[in-house]
Amino acid sequence: MTVPTLRLDSPGFGVSLQDRGRFGWRRFGVPCSGWMDDHAARWANRLLDNAGAAVVLEIQFQGVKFTVLEDAWIAITGADLTCNVGTWRVVHLKEGQILQFPQSRTGLWAYLAVEGGFEAESILDSRSACPRARIGRTLVATDVLARNSQHSFELPPGVAGRTAPWPEHRNYNKPPRFRVWPGPQWGSFTKSDQETFFKTGWTVTSQSDRVGYRLAGPRLQPSQTEIISEPVRVGSIQTPENGQPIVTMRDGPTVGGYPKIGLLDAQDISWLAQCRPGQTVRFDLVQ
Repeated sequence: MTVPTLRLDSPGFGVSLQDRGRFGWRRFGVPCSGWMDDHAARWANRLLDNAGAAVVLEIQFQGVKFTVLEDAWIAITGADLTCNVGTWRVVHLKEGQILQFPQSRTGLWAYLAVEGGFEAESILDSRSACPRARIGRTLVATDVLARNSQHSFELPPGVAGRTAPWPEHRNYNKPPRFRVWPGPQWGSFTKSDQETFFKTGWTVTSQSDRVGYRLAGPRLQPSQTEIISEPVRVGSIQTPENGQPIVTMRDGPTVGGYPKIGLLDAQDISWLAQCRPGQTVRFDLVQ
């Protein structure tokens, strides 16, 4: 049974339903999709005792607004979008209440979980939207979002609240140096280019989205500017003809013909996802 819980009044820069993603379909050209920041999304579900892969709302940047249609417990994690209720903790909403995310302070992606998880159609073993692949859609104003009522949340007797531990609240303005493994075409880059990649502070450009994050800095010049198309994993750092790296993200292509200098460590993909255009990022080689 499902219960209408939220009405989307303003989609801002974008809202979609996401879970941990779809796996086993990349060989057919289907991106894995799923949470851009799996660390934050998993914490939103964990706070509510939801199943680990429960569907959450992924909110991009700012301008999103909801009306609450029923009393319900929620949890919001991820980017600081100046939400009008507390974040990184469980919050009890009342019917008729307005929930809004007017301005982004840090990070790009926030996650809103509801007790029981949001309902969405399962396509290829996942409920994650990937409009680029014509799987699901981006939500629009007046959409009503329902939750699964088979699971409900209650605080234990005598407990006033529940919050995520402070060490789990990441400061997205100060990302760590990201770990990178040598890529399949590592040998196609000169020693000078290899050193340049790891010494440079790369700038995240505005041409970044769920497909890939483009980085600006010195031009890299591999000996092969194009290769025979081969599988591309999330986190692959490709170098197109202009010499400016692109990090493949959750909705990125499954094959590509550009040389790959490295592969971002899987644990650091969620960190990079929260880096805004104009931020500087640095990398360390895993040896």
